[in-house]
Amino acid sequence: MPSLFGDISNIISLSITPGFLLLGILLLLRVLDNRLVRIVDRRELVEHRLSHANGRRAELLHELDILCRRTDAIHRAVGFSTVCLVLVCGVVVTLFADDAFGMKLGSLVAFLFVAAMLLLIGSFSLFLHEIFIASHSMPSTALHRRQLPDGG
Repeated sequence: MPSLFGDISNIISLSITPGFLLLGILLLLRVLDNRLVRIVDRRELVEHRLSHANGRRAELLHELDILCRRTDAIHRAVGFSTVCLVLVCGVVVTLFADDAFGMKLGSLVAFLFVAAMLLLIGSFSLFLHEIFIASHSMPSTALHRRQLPDGG
């Protein structure tokens, strides 16, 4: 029974593209990890300041809430990226299994790849969401500036 994808050299050629995709996802995970480390460091600093707060308690608690929201977004992005990595690896395994066993797994390859891309889109969306949370919580942004009362 002829294979869906041809000989082994063709399979190796087909698996190079997912290999580059894996590298890109790993780089995304590195960026997410760096952001998470910075958030954790900032949280520790804010918690230390909170224990010695004199009159700034509400402001520091608000910052902790923002850091918690950012951490949640990063954790979900890391989860999506990790599952995406597993699915891309599944694409490569499926390509080789198709060739080795003469199965017709083209639909499975397509499903795994589309699912991986959807998870990658989700991960990048959560990454962007975390950036929005961080940038809109900075005092210098227009969204964070205090609104003047209607009278003046």
